[in-house]
Amino acid sequence: MNVALRALRTLGGVPRSKVRYDNLKAAVARVLGVSRARAEAGRWIAFKSHYGIEGAHEKSGVEGMIGYFRRNYFVLVPEVSSLAELNEMVEQWDRQDDARRIGARSKTVAECFALE
Repeated sequence: MNVALRALRTLGGVPRSKVRYDNLKAAVARVLGVSRARAEAGRWIAFKSHYGIEGAHEKSGVEGMIGYFRRNYFVLVPEVSSLAELNEMVEQWDRQDDARRIGARSKTVAECFALE
């Protein structure tokens, strides 16, 4: 299964609003000068058009979540026999993370995701 279809399956379908990303190589062909403007990759543009979604460059939020996940699940590198096994572990960790509350927020990660 390709990465995009795996992501949509994990998300439970096509997002109704924006897909947030950092300088994801698959999405950003190049950063334009010193500005925050990005030239998007052709396949990313086709993907967004096909599924009717918007993209949103959001550096800090994306980097923060990646850092959190890496520190909490990959500091000791998991020992696996296949990429499929690692993907299953990541999906399990992601499901466990749904119950987490960020700071003093009243809603869980899953509840916030459902609203978004």
